[in-house]
Amino acid sequence: MSFEGMPGHDLINVVRDLEPVAAVRDQEAAERRRAYPEIVGMGPPEFGCAEQAGGVWRILSLGALDPREARVDLSVHLRGVAGDHEPAVREDMLRIADALEQAGLEQAAPERAAPERAAPERAGSAAPEGGAGCNECAAGPLRFRIVRVLGFARFGDDGPEPARVTDGEDGPLREFAIDPAAPVGPADAALRLELLGLAPAEGTVPDELRREAVTAIKAHPGVVLLPPEFTVLEDRDGLWRPVTGGIGPQDARDSLAHYFRVLLPKAGPEDCGPPPSPGELAEYAEAADRIDADGGVEFVACGRRFRIVHVIRMIRVGPDGPEPARPSDEDP
Repeated sequence: MSFEGMPGHDLINVVRDLEPVAAVRDQEAAERRRAYPEIVGMGPPEFGCAEQAGGVWRILSLGALDPREARVDLSVHLRGVAGDHEPAVREDMLRIADALEQAGLEQAAPERAAPERAAPERAGSAAPEGGAGCNECAAGPLRFRIVRVLGFARFGDDGPEPARVTDGEDGPLREFAIDPAAPVGPADAALRLELLGLAPAEGTVPDELRREAVTAIKAHPGVVLLPPEFTVLEDRDGLWRPVTGGIGPQDARDSLAHYFRVLLPKAGPEDCGPPPSPGELAEYAEAADRIDADGGVEFVACGRRFRIVHVIRMIRVGPDGPEPARPSDEDP
C-alpha cells in the first residue's frame, strides 16, 4: 500500500496576526532569543513512535532512550489499540507487535533469543524485519515509524535560558500533529531557521557521525518544533550539569524538591566528596519547602545553584515524513 508524503516539509508558514495568547508567547520567545543568543545541544536524542493516518503524522509516545525501547513502546501501543480495528488490521497489528518484541529480544541478548519465526505476509501490510533498524511498519491504512527528537537550550551571559512565564504544564506529549506547514509566529520561524542546518562542528564528534548528521539534514531538510520540556541544571563553576527534570516547570520543581528531600539523604557522596552533613540536609529540606511555597526558576542550597531550564525540542521532517532513527542510534 502506498502512503501520502508530507506536503510543506520545507515550508515555514509565518503569520504576524496571532491570537492573543500565542502572540504573548511569541513576544517572550523573541525577547529570550536576544537575551540568550547561543543554541547548545542538550544531550543525546530521545526516541518515540509516530503514526500516519489519513495523511497526518502524529506522535504516539516519546521519551525512549534508544530505538529498541521505542519499538517496545510501539508494540505495547499496537496491542492496546488492536481491538479497536477491523479484523485484518488487528491481525497486522498483533503480528507486528510480535515481530517488534522478538527483534528487541534479539538485539538485547542475541545469544538467548528464540529462533526467528516466519511471519505470514498479507497484501497491503508491512512488518519489520530483523533486529536493529526496524524503524517502519504498516497495518492496513496506518503507517508507524520510530522517530528521533533532539533537545537544545539557549545560553546567554548568565547561563542557560530559564523557564518562561508563558511555559505551561502540558503533560506527556501524545497525539501531537507533526505539521510543518502549520502557521507560526516570527520568533518560532526564526528558531526553525536557526535549527535547519545545525550539525555537529568538525572535531566535536567522530567523522562518521558528522557525515550521518549532514546526510540527515539533506534527507529531512525541514524542522518542526515540539512542546518544550524542562530540566534542572546545576551551576558547577560555570559548567551546567543536569540533575533532574520534568514535563513542565512545576513538574521540574517537584522533582528538584524530591531530590533535596529524598534522594540526597539516601545518596552516597557526590564527586567523591563527603556525604551531606545533618545541617546540610536540613538546609536542603528548607530549600524544598521554599520551592513548594514560592515556585520560581532558580534556587540556592548549601552554596549550590540550580535552575529550571527551558529545553527546545525539534524533529526533522522530509518529503516522506519525520526523520527515523539513524544507524548510529542502534549502537549502545
